[in-house]
Amino acid sequence: MSGIFARNLGRVEKAIEFNQRALERDPLSSATYLNLGLNLYAADRAEDAEAAFHQSLEFAPEGTVARASLALAMAAQGRAEEALVQARNEPEELLRLYALAILHASARHTEEADGALRTLIEHHAERAPTQIAEVYAVRGERDTAFEWLERAYGERDGGLTEIMASPHLRSLHDDPRWLAFLKRMGFEE
Repeated sequence: MSGIFARNLGRVEKAIEFNQRALERDPLSSATYLNLGLNLYAADRAEDAEAAFHQSLEFAPEGTVARASLALAMAAQGRAEEALVQARNEPEELLRLYALAILHASARHTEEADGALRTLIEHHAERAPTQIAEVYAVRGERDTAFEWLERAYGERDGGLTEIMASPHLRSLHDDPRWLAFLKRMGFEE
């Protein structure tokens, strides 16, 4: 839990330390490997994140989050086709669509990106406004990304707890609305 809390505060290096210590005590924890992978990905250590996601999947092959996250880590290493295969195998539809929307947008597959995003919004807008904001940020659509962040705030979306460490929202960091949004949420950058 300490690793999750540290990541939510944007302290990903500290979160990685917490996860590594937890794995010393319980080296078979799929959840800890998953959280380690998320923290490594947030720290731009995609290769290490990929290894952690593989470990998580080894212990819990049917688990959710890990395949979508593995796909994003692979894409960050320039392995787009492998990433798409992993994303398509994510069992949770919301996460599968989220990853596919980001992967296709990054690869400039406009039709596929639009389709994944459209389905994500149609099926999961109430559950995933923060993730939808992330997709719009990756697409470079800042105004729409901020609209979805505002919606997430209004709906008290739990995904907002992770925005400080989200690599997908970095394109918004130089926008004055970002700092204002963080302040309103009680975060400081």
